[in-house]
Amino acid sequence: LKQPLWTDRPATPPFPRIGRARAGRAPRGMSEGLEDFAAVRKIIEDKLHQEFYNVPTKDLPPRMQPRQLPNLQDAAKIDWDDWKEWEWLKPGWKGIKMHSQCVINSDGSAEVRSVWK
Repeated sequence: LKQPLWTDRPATPPFPRIGRARAGRAPRGMSEGLEDFAAVRKIIEDKLHQEFYNVPTKDLPPRMQPRQLPNLQDAAKIDWDDWKEWEWLKPGWKGIKMHSQCVINSDGSAEVRSVWK
């Protein structure tokens, strides 16, 4: 491998080769590949830092430019009382209703069940 121009670290492959022995290292578990991902991420971050450090925002590539997100204060008024118009919550509803039941088990634990009646 050639030495990259943007780093002073020795050139190493960013990922292990298939079949390469892992002498002296613990077997991989849940964190399989995280060291390799961190190495690749560090290389990419170094490259981006070298290329875009002190670059004005307007000169960045489109995907790197800040987005103008809508202001939440400008959003439409939220109707918090719309639930009062739901027909299944009004008195006189003849359809099925969900009933919640709290059950105490023999071991002292509790569980909440729901039943449509």
